[in-house]
Amino acid sequence: MFPTVLRLGNLHIYSYGVMLFISFVCGIAIVEHRAKKFGVDPKKVTDLALWVLLAVVIGSRLFYVAFHWSEFSNDLIAIIAFWRGGLAGLMFYGGFLGGIIAGVLFVWLNKLPVRRLMDAVAPAIMLGEGFTRIGCFLNGCCFGGHTSSPFGVVFPPESPAGATFLGQPIHPTQLYSSAAGFALFLLALWLERRQLRPGVLAAILLIFYSLFRFGIDFVRYYENSANLWGNQVVALGLTALGVVLLILFLRWPAKGASTSSGTRR
Repeated sequence: MFPTVLRLGNLHIYSYGVMLFISFVCGIAIVEHRAKKFGVDPKKVTDLALWVLLAVVIGSRLFYVAFHWSEFSNDLIAIIAFWRGGLAGLMFYGGFLGGIIAGVLFVWLNKLPVRRLMDAVAPAIMLGEGFTRIGCFLNGCCFGGHTSSPFGVVFPPESPAGATFLGQPIHPTQLYSSAAGFALFLLALWLERRQLRPGVLAAILLIFYSLFRFGIDFVRYYENSANLWGNQVVALGLTALGVVLLILFLRWPAKGASTSSGTRR
């Protein structure tokens, strides 16, 4: 709806970038606030956030390029020009997997308490999803298919969604995803009161979000079936991973719940 927040000469400030920045800043603030509670050095959290941020941008861009290779086969320079289109050339799963890889590597090198860190970070990721998807809505990307339901939104023709479905109401899947992110964040805060074993909270959030992504893809628009099924496979894979982790963490001995930041779990 409003892809550009501000124009200063040739400099454009994009709404997606602004919401991504908000989600990143809020995420760091929340995790740093929660870090000591989970036995993690707050300074390490800031370093981890920088690693993950870089990996998220790189991973989401590489995923987009892989699934939209025809856009780059004749212009390889465009691969690193991820800012074109208001940061629309990014894919969530690529950033998600890139962030996980960077996070695991950082945790391993610094010998941090893995399960405790997962529980400290997971709710912030859900909150970040809530903010970032609002940016997707304002940018007009990551949109749904045609709908006759009262939830349908008609996007302006200059947006990616409006150009694809000119004058037609479509599912605002960005807002569905945003609502899911905020709801899972609140769910996480409620679950924490139940004194779950370390890692269980993160595993539950992974399962719920992956199932949501699997479901919402049935009303989301994709250029071709390969993009759809590629996302569906990843969603089911992450759901299975969440279930495995949940079982392992529930069976983990109680003495393994040590919060010492110098002990790897």
